[in-house]
Amino acid sequence: MDGTSKASTILKRRHLIVVLLASFLVNFDSAVVIPIMANYSVSLGATSILAGLIVGVYSMVHIPSNIFMGRLVDKFGRKAMVPIGIFLDGVAMLLYFLASTPLFLLLSRIVHGIGGGFGGPSTMSYISDNMSSERSGRGMALYGISIAFSMLLGFSIGGVFAEQIGYEPLFLAIAAILIFTSFLSTTLPEGYLPKVETTSIRRELSIFSETIVKNVTLLPYFAVLAIFFNLGIITVSYAIILESVGYGSGQVGMLLAVMVLTSLVVHYPAGIASDKVGKPKITVLGLITTALSFVVLSLSLDLFFGILGMVILGFGHGTVFPTSAASVRDRSDEDNRGIATGVFYALNVGGVALGAPLSGIIDTLFGWQSAMLLGLVVPLICVFLYVLYGGHITDDR
Repeated sequence: MDGTSKASTILKRRHLIVVLLASFLVNFDSAVVIPIMANYSVSLGATSILAGLIVGVYSMVHIPSNIFMGRLVDKFGRKAMVPIGIFLDGVAMLLYFLASTPLFLLLSRIVHGIGGGFGGPSTMSYISDNMSSERSGRGMALYGISIAFSMLLGFSIGGVFAEQIGYEPLFLAIAAILIFTSFLSTTLPEGYLPKVETTSIRRELSIFSETIVKNVTLLPYFAVLAIFFNLGIITVSYAIILESVGYGSGQVGMLLAVMVLTSLVVHYPAGIASDKVGKPKITVLGLITTALSFVVLSLSLDLFFGILGMVILGFGHGTVFPTSAASVRDRSDEDNRGIATGVFYALNVGGVALGAPLSGIIDTLFGWQSAMLLGLVVPLICVFLYVLYGGHITDDR
């Protein structure tokens, strides 16, 4: 891992800006289409069931592709995969623009999911390679900020721009930006040279096992799964109960924006603190804060409790994301960092994919406060695991 310290000294600021821009864009394009994809599908003639499949197929493809593409990032290098991921995302947006039938749009979503599978692990691995372990918290904080800002901006402008200029011009504009950035990213220097090695199913499974288990990455994986699981609860059960008692879509969106803005503000200070006192300690603080936010949110549906709960949740998210990402970076080496970050990315999407439907089921059976209780239990289970096994990782800096 010391080799990354050497690499970090040659990464120029303009290269850091390019890779952070790449990270922003490979998340921004998916955030833009989330609020509009269902309606766009219906406008092309899709039924409600088919529209749901079109929306959901991205995650179905994106989760496994992150792991598979992450391994390709290890085998062929980061520099090659960063522009490929951005370019495929641009192609997907161009296909959205050209789509004239629901089936064509469904295939376009699959291409988009594959492109995201390249973009996430390659950009995260690239930044990880070019920082020292002593500053990994700060580096992953910058990376997390690029993602959080992309989600905030994408969610905010997707519906508005589609309404103002139409679906097709929006897709075409984003496609042009992505394709231009894919060529720009080819100027990034390669700081990682992959090993030449034979490939077999047994060897690949062994690498996967070593990366997740033997390098003790399970705990930060559980941590990031917990915060995105809770985000799934917010986007389904909490959003539904708010609208059922009279909150408008704008007010619900405002509350989500409060959470994201707080997370943005907290990211970098949390990264600095984790570099100084250790990633596990700051991660546990964030998990406890996340659990506390769901206590506050379940007390009352008044706007004051909603804002307060979202601020606390944003603090938890902004604390856990950069520190768990930095822990994954510190506990992986250059040869398996692509798959390590690919699993990390897959858990971001997988957490929401688990939390949203499970909370919806519990909400239907036992009421919204029971669903919100999940948001208390899951991060506390993760805290328990950190306390139980934390003695093995207290030197994470």
